[in-house]
Amino acid sequence: MLLEKLRNSQVVFRRKTLPPLSSGIFADNLKKTDNNLLNFSNLSEEINAYLGVDVGSISTNLVVIDEQKNLLAKRYLWTAGRPLEAIQKGLSEIDNEVGKKVKICGVCTTGSGRYLTADFLGADIVRNEITAQATAAKEIDPQVDTIFEIGGQDSKFITLKNGVITDFQMNKVCAAGTGSFLEEQAERLGMEIEQEFSQLALAADSPARLGERCTVFMEEDLVNQQQQGVKKEDLVAGLCYSIVENYLNRVVSEKKIGKNIFFQGGVAFNHGVVEAFKKVLKERVGECKFTVPEHHEVTGALGCALIALENACSSTAGHCFSTNFKGFDLAKRKYELKSFVCPDCANHCEIKEVVVEGEKSLFYGSRCEKYEINRFKVKRNIPDLFAEREKLLLSTYHSPLTTYHSPIRIGIPRFFTFYEFYPFFNCFFSELGLQVVLSDSTNRKIINQGLENVPVESCFPHKVSHGHILNLLDKNVDYLFLPSVINFPAIQKSINNSFTCPYVQTLPYVLKVSLEEKIKEKKVKILQPILYFREEKLLFEAMKRIAQQLGFKGKKIKKAFLRGLEIQNTFSQQLKERGREILEQLSENEKIFVIVGRSYNSYDRGMNLEIVKKINNLGILTLPLDFLPLDNVDISEEFPNMYWLFGQRFLAAAEIIKKDRRLYP
Repeated sequence: MLLEKLRNSQVVFRRKTLPPLSSGIFADNLKKTDNNLLNFSNLSEEINAYLGVDVGSISTNLVVIDEQKNLLAKRYLWTAGRPLEAIQKGLSEIDNEVGKKVKICGVCTTGSGRYLTADFLGADIVRNEITAQATAAKEIDPQVDTIFEIGGQDSKFITLKNGVITDFQMNKVCAAGTGSFLEEQAERLGMEIEQEFSQLALAADSPARLGERCTVFMEEDLVNQQQQGVKKEDLVAGLCYSIVENYLNRVVSEKKIGKNIFFQGGVAFNHGVVEAFKKVLKERVGECKFTVPEHHEVTGALGCALIALENACSSTAGHCFSTNFKGFDLAKRKYELKSFVCPDCANHCEIKEVVVEGEKSLFYGSRCEKYEINRFKVKRNIPDLFAEREKLLLSTYHSPLTTYHSPIRIGIPRFFTFYEFYPFFNCFFSELGLQVVLSDSTNRKIINQGLENVPVESCFPHKVSHGHILNLLDKNVDYLFLPSVINFPAIQKSINNSFTCPYVQTLPYVLKVSLEEKIKEKKVKILQPILYFREEKLLFEAMKRIAQQLGFKGKKIKKAFLRGLEIQNTFSQQLKERGREILEQLSENEKIFVIVGRSYNSYDRGMNLEIVKKINNLGILTLPLDFLPLDNVDISEEFPNMYWLFGQRFLAAAEIIKKDRRLYP
């Protein structure tokens, strides 16, 4: 009876829907107009102009402006995986349009391909996408306080105050909130993204609720509802809502949205997405001004052109800056792309080579300066304070011994507490007449070996440490020195605790188990003391037991220990003194970036991805965290329960940076 009843019944599919998208409100604002393009027919002589180029994974955009910031020409082209071809096409078209009437006096590039593009074009300056987008927006409207930018593969959220960027966020790996996702779904539904998509979205009566999750789940919902007979226009309108919800929830997240919003990027052409933003924002932030600016599809390139103008010409000089631009004829030059692996070190970098007709080859992808193009390095004598710190770390102690009393070789890996206490460890063992052997600096081989041998999921430094141990095993050491460091000296005596991370404390035990077979195979023994650097008596007892394990007795151990503490203190004082010198020499208008991070991340060149060199190349000095007078800042009253040592340092550094307008974290 029940089965028969079910067969005769009609199943009604009820789906959740969203409010229809209103139409026409933004129609005038979305027309692709060129009202402010300069009329060249009346020009009798060549004018100075500035070129901005934005190369992304989906589109390549070019903009030319004059000294009065009039937009002279623009191009929005598909990159199609061949950025240099897209640039050549854009140059050729702009040359045909305005090339005979302008003299390019400055070039700026941005986008994911900005460095390759800069070298190829002969650009004068390179800027990141955030700066470029914000520069264009505040030029159009100085009162803008929020920028939504959605491109083909990435999206950005930028906030400004008085024309200055105060915060920004970019999308992560997920592409569900970008233009490429919409294009894929339009193709799936059998329609063109440029016109038909928007028209259908605005005509929908009951937009489908597709959620704002990753592309896989959203596509699954789309297919399911399509199979249930949901109209195409409702599906398309639902996609517009989804891209908006994904952007607001995944990119903007908890960040504050202002009241004067610009929507930039190629996706702003889509009327349906614009209307969806209007609907959702009204519920979330209330009344606000939501603008799709003219030339929104090329605002990155427009911002670059404005930056090139600012960089190249003074407001009163009226003459052309000496630019590196290679000229519009570059569009006709032949080029070839190659790649090879550099064998000169353990990193084995894959080098990309661009061979341009009549020029020296351009190289990209190296982690050292062997193939580096120095064209964009700021010509300033900027000291590398991180290199200075490393030199002090390794050379503060000089062993008086020319030969070692003992043949025993002690292996010390370059990870975690090495960057803090190597002077102490090196001095202690060397004073006992032992030979200290270091693992190599972190390189690609060490990283890969660590990743391959780590037994459990953990933080990246923890994984890489396994590679350092394997590196030492290949150096024929007799012992591995793997201390479990429980605490450091606190930055202030009034602070009760100064503990290290649990990973640091437990790492020796993990390494001993995970690499047990390899350690036994090499017949290497492990020295595994538990060290409390905050309590000198406990520290001495632990190091004494290690020395006794190695066959030493009596006063020699005490002497080596005290000498080690002396050297460690000298190292710390040298860092503070060098930091004091730098800050005293710094003028009021100069700026310094303070690299705030744990020592095993920020001082290890292999771990920090050469961020120090990259910032220095921009003409900005970088300061190690422990060059600051952290011990002069008492955080105990405001943060009495901060028991992590690095947390204490970060808070103390924040206080110093807050009070010194020259310092930026």
